[in-house]
Amino acid sequence: MAEITAIVTAYKDSEGLKYTLEGLVEQSTEDFEVIIVDNGATKEVKEVIKSYCDEYVGFTTFEIEHVLTPVARNKGVEKAKTEYVIFIDENDYISPDTIEEMLKTAEETKADIISPRYYISGENEPYYDQWSDLLATVPDADTFDTALLNTLDNEGRAYKKKFFDLYSLSFPDTPILYNTYFLMKCVFGCKAKVSGCAGAIYDKRNGTFACGFPEKAQPSKENFDIFVSVFDEITEEIKSIIKEETGALDGDEFALQEAYYIYFSALTNRFYRYFWYLSDELIALLREKYEELSQKMVEERKKKLNSTFADLRFPGMYICRADAAKMPMFSLLADFNDINEMPDFIESLYLQKFPFFEIYIRESDFNSGKYPEKWKTAENLHILPDANFFSAARSDCSGIPFNVKNAAPLDPRILSEMSLHKAPKAMLQYVFASKRKQYATKSYLKRKGLAMNS
Repeated sequence: MAEITAIVTAYKDSEGLKYTLEGLVEQSTEDFEVIIVDNGATKEVKEVIKSYCDEYVGFTTFEIEHVLTPVARNKGVEKAKTEYVIFIDENDYISPDTIEEMLKTAEETKADIISPRYYISGENEPYYDQWSDLLATVPDADTFDTALLNTLDNEGRAYKKKFFDLYSLSFPDTPILYNTYFLMKCVFGCKAKVSGCAGAIYDKRNGTFACGFPEKAQPSKENFDIFVSVFDEITEEIKSIIKEETGALDGDEFALQEAYYIYFSALTNRFYRYFWYLSDELIALLREKYEELSQKMVEERKKKLNSTFADLRFPGMYICRADAAKMPMFSLLADFNDINEMPDFIESLYLQKFPFFEIYIRESDFNSGKYPEKWKTAENLHILPDANFFSAARSDCSGIPFNVKNAAPLDPRILSEMSLHKAPKAMLQYVFASKRKQYATKSYLKRKGLAMNS
């Protein structure tokens, strides 16, 4: 009997699904089965599902009406009969030795959760997640292990099927943080034993959001409330465990302070760095949450935050989007050689990890029909007549000015790195151009099958 069930949810990415299923076909052991959840899939995806289920033993499928991914996973678990289940999203991949290595680890450690190495690939520069790598080398992870708390969003772990039955456990019906919620329920609610598995690799195909956020994962008030509720529940659970084990709670315990730090960091990475997608109401809620967490953190943790997010200069934060538009760090003077590339460039600006800029556009470029509709009313946009464009923009701009002729999309880290650069202001235009070229070269080499270290 198979020992692991790989649950794959399939919806609309036929090529990505082929990539995922080929990774399962290539496994070095046959001691597993595959359940493909047809999540209201497109015609093309259904054809891929049928071809693999017809050709390979152990591959089965069933169809449901389209639901959120976590709900589709729950449906897959109901069908699984093995000791462990592992979740793989379409367009992701596991290395050929992954299941065999997980089975070995399960036999050696009797672990309830088995955690592999975690590789991020796709449009951005490939890298191994440092926290997952730390966890993957630990044979028996402590409940409050820093690596465990920092890898809350990772798929690819193998979970004992009994958790779902004994603890009525399931993924929540939310578009975000369902992995975080589920893992923490296992670790804290079920007192799971976690073991690393260095020989297993989960490859997540992850790229930039070319057109912003997926609709269901928008940084909205509803998603903000989900985010806060999940992390509040995690910290409360940690508090209760500390009280149970020690009989008292001082508030400066390492595990609790680490949880606050990760909470703050995750909040920053998910919302604050996508500043222009937020309403002023949501920015106000973020400020309140930051202040609340700040009051609970010891000075050592605050210093670490300021070091980690040096470009954002905590605890300072813009009150609203209009403030950010009035006080930009950078002023981009756009005079594009090819306006056909302009839409992707503009989108890449608003997805910068340090998005505090203003942009000046020639009137003819703005009226060309190429400027993205959703950013035409952005507070940090300035439209100037073509005549005397540069002189007018330079006399008006508030930030460090950069002339931009190349409309190719920016790597999301460029403005963040520029904000921390120690070069004289007069040299920053050269540094900006050099960094663009550096990242473009890395992307080119990666597409050719090569990779450069940072």
